[in-house]
Amino acid sequence: MLRHPRLLALVAVVALALPSCTRSPAAAPAPSTPTPTPSATRTLPPKPAAFDADRTMDVIEHLSVTIGIREAGSRRFREAADYAAEQLASFGYRVGRQTVPLPAGVSQGVAVPAGETQNIIAKPRGYDPTEPHLLVGGHLDTVAVTPGANDNASGAAVVLELARLASITPAAMPIVFVLFGGEERRLKGDTGATFGSRFYLSKLAEAEGDSLKAMLAIDMVGAGPKAYVCHQARTGPAFVDAFVATGKRLKLPSEKRIVFGVFSDHGPFENAGYTVAWLWSGEHDTLHTPRDTFGIVQRSSIARIGRIAWETLRTVRL
Repeated sequence: MLRHPRLLALVAVVALALPSCTRSPAAAPAPSTPTPTPSATRTLPPKPAAFDADRTMDVIEHLSVTIGIREAGSRRFREAADYAAEQLASFGYRVGRQTVPLPAGVSQGVAVPAGETQNIIAKPRGYDPTEPHLLVGGHLDTVAVTPGANDNASGAAVVLELARLASITPAAMPIVFVLFGGEERRLKGDTGATFGSRFYLSKLAEAEGDSLKAMLAIDMVGAGPKAYVCHQARTGPAFVDAFVATGKRLKLPSEKRIVFGVFSDHGPFENAGYTVAWLWSGEHDTLHTPRDTFGIVQRSSIARIGRIAWETLRTVRL
């Protein structure tokens, strides 16, 4: 295309006449704001699960009020055993049952027939029976005349709560939890009671028995001013002393006691040579009577025993 010469000349003149200052200077770049370097944050370890006394009281009420008298060979005992097994399974344990034979006898003045009861056994995930571990247990049954809120819905409920806590915050040593049947007396003599715990020991595989380092029984812990930590002094005191030391550290009243006789499910284990401890809140005048009802159970006693038990089990190594 051809260009017109006069037009090109005019454009050149206009361009020369424009002042050079008509172009605005470029804006100075804004100073950059330095990006703060995030400070290193401390990752705190999660707090261990805490003993829930209210939850435990609800379980005591269910066992002693909703279910009621739980004589070892009865339908109500089986109902309590089913309830405990369901609770333990919901916490993630592998739950098994042992059928325990019972002789005929007399339970607090009431004739009871021969029959059978159960031990409910809960083992944690990844449990290796040849590795060092602890056993924590309490009996589910009552004598034939009482709903047994203190003896021993209180201990059974604490066992279930400890199992729940150990499923959330693993303890220093693996723990097998057992709810025994047939602890209460049917016959005279040393073999007239503790049928469930004696049966458990009779069926314990040698390798698992060798790796069991201590047994804790929790029995009658619902009414009393302090935590008694008992044994017969037939085995070493290390386990008992650990619970007493925890009580002192938590500023909770606790006391070591040496007892002899058939008192609870720790007895067969100690007689077999195992290190044991029995957590107890002391004698109560409702023992083995129809007056052992939910109304006598003290939340303060349950909280005291539960805190001492959990803080010890969470940290102890034997």
